[in-house]
Amino acid sequence: MSASLSVLLVTFLGLIIAGLPIAWGMIAAVIAWMAFTGQWAFLPIVPERLYQGMDSFVLMAIPLFILAGELVNEGKITDRLIHFANVLFGWMRGGLAQVNIGASILFAGITGVALGDIASLGRVFIPAMVKQGYSSAYAAAVTASSSIIGPMVPPSLVAVIYGSMTGVSIGALMAATLIPGLLIGLAQMILVAIQARLNNFQRIEMDRKPAAVASATGHAIVPLMIPVIILAGMLGGIMTPTEAGGVAAVYALVVSLVLYRSVTFSSLAAVFNRSALFSGQLLIIVGCGAAFSWVMGMENVPRMVGEMISTWDLGLIGTMLVFNLILLVLGMFIDPTTVIILFGPLLSAAAVHAGIDPLHFGVVAILNLNIGLLTPPLGVCLFAAERIANCGFAALLRATAPFLLVNLIALTIIVAFPGLSLWLPRILGF
Repeated sequence: MSASLSVLLVTFLGLIIAGLPIAWGMIAAVIAWMAFTGQWAFLPIVPERLYQGMDSFVLMAIPLFILAGELVNEGKITDRLIHFANVLFGWMRGGLAQVNIGASILFAGITGVALGDIASLGRVFIPAMVKQGYSSAYAAAVTASSSIIGPMVPPSLVAVIYGSMTGVSIGALMAATLIPGLLIGLAQMILVAIQARLNNFQRIEMDRKPAAVASATGHAIVPLMIPVIILAGMLGGIMTPTEAGGVAAVYALVVSLVLYRSVTFSSLAAVFNRSALFSGQLLIIVGCGAAFSWVMGMENVPRMVGEMISTWDLGLIGTMLVFNLILLVLGMFIDPTTVIILFGPLLSAAAVHAGIDPLHFGVVAILNLNIGLLTPPLGVCLFAAERIANCGFAALLRATAPFLLVNLIALTIIVAFPGLSLWLPRILGF
């Protein structure tokens, strides 16, 4: 590693550890690299690279998906999904914990963001589970663990970013993440069922006669059409991801404003404000990451990594194992968006060079980075859930450990059987 590359990476990591926002840490590292190398002639190019990183039609899907999710939250449509999840999953032992996971699966098809899941569902389920006798740490653990399903079940903002950074078809990637996402949910539900037997967790008693089930389904079908519209449009080749996001946002607006009348014109300003703020935070990271990646390209980092992996000669399985370890460690310290922007193109190219299918690798990468949301020191989903439950971080870590284990087991299955990721995209013609 050259001295100039060391300055770039050490400056970036040092500033992040010191608490500087990731976007500014990347730009500061680029400037430190210029100061060390004396390449000040590149300084006027940095804003251009930053802008070009964000100037992508595909990335316009991000604010539109976020807006659709904010409209759903503001419109209290979540309540209808929770009631539907009660009907579907509440009959099992540990009913409320099962409903928590089931609601995350349903809600994932609308927001595609882990923290959005916690912010919306955590405030409902954590107090409800505590009231029913679950410990606050266990309630927070279920909520935090199930939230990582969100970025796996389409539509997924992480998949949009990954596809735009690596050139992998976003529609194919969303199709590829569907079955693995459902597998993660199933694994967590099996764990809750085992824990429910050991701890005598109760079922949810409610009317489940055909008329009640039909009513709950009818109330849930309208919000559940949002992911259907997105997936049908993208997978059917009718809409691009950006167009699908626009249609979903308009649909959510009409449903909340006209059909349910749960959103007023006066509240729309706050909805648009939150959507713009969150979108800006994501896109500025994308732009700064493009400038940072440009400098890493100047340092020939992609070629260095490719040559290094080639010299290891680990074979397909060994290479995949190394990639998993790298991604898990990166996910423990850096948020998924930043990892994908900085290392996605580099690792994806190296994986393809090693004979790994780019779609399968994309699914594995996204899942690895999502698991990082449950592991210290970053663990943003843990911190978000603990803030709601106020259960103590140590207790939350203990309660989360079994869920982390089953997530890793599910990851191993997904890695070992590429067909779980590739079957649906192949059926759909990708």
